[in-house]
Amino acid sequence: VNVSHEGYLVVYASQSGHVEHYAKQFAHQLQQSGQLSAVLDLQYLSISELTAAKKILWCVSTYGEGDAPDTARAIAKKMFMQSLDLSAQQYAVLAFGDRRYAQFCAFGQRLDQWLKTQQAQSLFEMICVNALNPRDLEQWQAQIEQLIEIKLDVKTKHQAWQQFQLQQRKCLNTGSSGLPIFQLQLYALETMHWQSGDILEVQCGNAEIEIQSFLKAHAIADDILDQPELKQQLRYYNLRHIPLRLVDEAVEAWMQRFDPLPSRDYSIASIPEQGYVELVIRQQQTELGLGLGSGWLTAALAMGENISAKIRSNPSFHLVQQQQALILIGNGTGIAGLMSHLHQREHWKQQRNWLIFGERQQQYDHLYAEQLQHWQQRGFLTDIDYAFSRDQQQKIYVQDRLLQKADQLRQWIADGAAIYVCGSLSGMAQQVEQVLIQILGETQLEQLREQHRYQRDVY
Repeated sequence: VNVSHEGYLVVYASQSGHVEHYAKQFAHQLQQSGQLSAVLDLQYLSISELTAAKKILWCVSTYGEGDAPDTARAIAKKMFMQSLDLSAQQYAVLAFGDRRYAQFCAFGQRLDQWLKTQQAQSLFEMICVNALNPRDLEQWQAQIEQLIEIKLDVKTKHQAWQQFQLQQRKCLNTGSSGLPIFQLQLYALETMHWQSGDILEVQCGNAEIEIQSFLKAHAIADDILDQPELKQQLRYYNLRHIPLRLVDEAVEAWMQRFDPLPSRDYSIASIPEQGYVELVIRQQQTELGLGLGSGWLTAALAMGENISAKIRSNPSFHLVQQQQALILIGNGTGIAGLMSHLHQREHWKQQRNWLIFGERQQQYDHLYAEQLQHWQQRGFLTDIDYAFSRDQQQKIYVQDRLLQKADQLRQWIADGAAIYVCGSLSGMAQQVEQVLIQILGETQLEQLREQHRYQRDVY
């Protein structure tokens, strides 16, 4: 990286593309304001570059149980084992996370602590961003502006929201003892490009019934009548956590203090050749009712209605066309990311595919059973191993099936296969990783990760 002693090095660690997108935009803003700056993915940062840099701005997300994103795990591990003299270096950390998870911004906190231990000088206290909250990002922007004494162009070029129409929705596990899982088909109102492994980021919204009950509860229906744009804004405000309205405060001023609804990420289950974006969503229950994203998409949204969403590239889960063989491991709604890869492999006429998938009961939770059976009969799916945990006295999970097939796994890996894992992190992905270490050893698994032959999309 060529960055002068006066310049800023922006280093990012990103799992699903959000943080990379922000860091690159941010570095561009710095350059536009006349600041010398360079931007670098943490996985490509060498220890010598780290020690040479005078000013580093870190933009890092936390993945899994407080870990670094998959791409940065090896370098982070190596870094944290080092004892360096960074006393001549100034830094700031922007940590991205989600308060729904216990280990909120844990990797950012660990990085900040490590930098302090190496005597690096903090420019200002670490800033945590919850679920990409614009207010948290504004706080970071304000601190940087104070440092460089120049106003940055706050209007970051966000990828525009696109309109998608809900065309089909059906429950895939009627009768299941688990929460309902829905398959949705959305049609883009303009041409879209994506590849298997990519993500649909959906802007959560409020149903008309929720808006009406809010207007009624606060007796402001009349105020809104002649201001349709205010009612439109209510669709995207969080009506579950409302700030107290001040005495004599105008409705518009009050509403400006509302938090926007967050967006939610979903693995895409289809490829562009199919002509629609397919999602697989499990309804989530919270103490306030259905989850913001799952409730909106599986229940509140009417058929034929539009949603705002955008397709986001997810390079850490992309396929390599030259890949000879594929081992796909997942559970529950993780089938979405695996289905997109299987559709892509079929499109490329690549036949050596092995699926290991887990759910509760075969009778009710056998997601995509017909399609998978069809692929198996055609020899396109070489192997399928199911783990239906509730179908026998002793529960069997994906990781158990993997252990039973240890010899086959070693053989496939020796033949050049890649492993793709999609689904829940706690329980499934963590246990799968432990079994992979047991079968292949930590060194080989780390090599596979570095060769992009061990890829994960877990949540």
